[in-house]
Amino acid sequence: MELQEKFLHHIWDQRHLIHELKTVSGKAVKIVYQGQYNTANGPDFKNAIISIDGENLQGDVEIHQKTYDWTAHQHDEDPAYNSTILHVVMEHRSSMAVTIREDAKPIEILEIKDQIDADIAKLFAVFQETKDKPRKGLCDFFKLSSNEQLILLLKSYGWERFVRKVSRYNAELLFNSFEQLLYNGIMEAMGYDKNKSNTLLIAHNFPWDKLCRWNQQGLDTTSLAAIWLNYADLFPKAEKLLPNELVQHLKQAFEVQSFTTEKSALRWNLFRIRPANHPVKRIIQAAILVFNMQDKGLLKPLENILSFETDKPLKMLSARFSELFCPVDEHLNLIEKPGKTFILTIIGNVMLPILHLYSDKTNNTELKKIIRQLFMGFPPLQDNYITSFMKGYLDDEQWQLINDNYACQQGLMNVYFRFCIYRLCELCKADRQRCLTNL
Repeated sequence: MELQEKFLHHIWDQRHLIHELKTVSGKAVKIVYQGQYNTANGPDFKNAIISIDGENLQGDVEIHQKTYDWTAHQHDEDPAYNSTILHVVMEHRSSMAVTIREDAKPIEILEIKDQIDADIAKLFAVFQETKDKPRKGLCDFFKLSSNEQLILLLKSYGWERFVRKVSRYNAELLFNSFEQLLYNGIMEAMGYDKNKSNTLLIAHNFPWDKLCRWNQQGLDTTSLAAIWLNYADLFPKAEKLLPNELVQHLKQAFEVQSFTTEKSALRWNLFRIRPANHPVKRIIQAAILVFNMQDKGLLKPLENILSFETDKPLKMLSARFSELFCPVDEHLNLIEKPGKTFILTIIGNVMLPILHLYSDKTNNTELKKIIRQLFMGFPPLQDNYITSFMKGYLDDEQWQLINDNYACQQGLMNVYFRFCIYRLCELCKADRQRCLTNL
């Protein structure tokens, strides 16, 4: 991928576009949420929310230098791109005013050549000529910062990343209640990076309100797990992964339930998946959690825990949340509960941003204050491929300082997604200076 296309991704991700956007066909476009940058196969940005002529659409965004690249890359023959709602191009040179997906549905084209904001347009002219050279050793972002400065910088970038997550969930409120929003977030997290689109799709196809109705009609945990395994076409994998006794119990539960026999054609990425993270186990764990939360709801108990007077709110929250993975059905005890790290990951990456949004909508300033304190003092999480990549640009002392703090880890990930992944080093240095000025 040429640097120019990487820069286009940056323009979209950071919304460096004018406010009054128009598609090639002349329709007004408003970016409600730009989506999540996709590091796997498929469209460039997932789960975007776009308003086109006043109609809110949720789906994916694909970005190219020229309109014809859609066909040249064979996206018109790939069902993985059928969730695309907008085709963004630098330059439009086609006689057609729309792009056609594999399912024959037309989508709007946004040509951004003359719709980039003035500041980024100047940088774009420079970066078009910049050669995409790999860098080695310490980069200037870390080399030019003292340890004290670096911690402040990364905490600032970490909070910025947190606020961006809050903004994403705020955009999704256009389509969801708070209960559905939290349910979506937890289900997405259950899939990890490799399968999160699939587990999120399960939440979309089995919405919270429907599960509440089924619960009142007698749906139990095992039936829910069986319905999801069937829908995900994972029973064949379950037979190889789970004890035979549990598989037969789940199959029997599916046969006797009368709610649905719907099945999808989801494609699961199982390459180098550890047994504990296998989607079969995560789906069963999610079913246990959702069933246990049906009567209480998802959001209010979490708010009550954080509002409770205690000097260790996170410890109480993680303990209570962990308890919700304990099944009523003894057969499901054969599935181990998620570990402490995974529990903390869901709390930090999903619950806290959504609770922060909830506190904002309900004007609960005390809860908002507690959440910020929790974020800044949150325990570090395990390395992932991003932090491992960034480690190569830090000295040992800096790495130790950063890796001991969740907010700094999040800041490091923010720097990676905003600049490193596109190799926009000069832009990164300029933003670092801006951030230092504001500290």
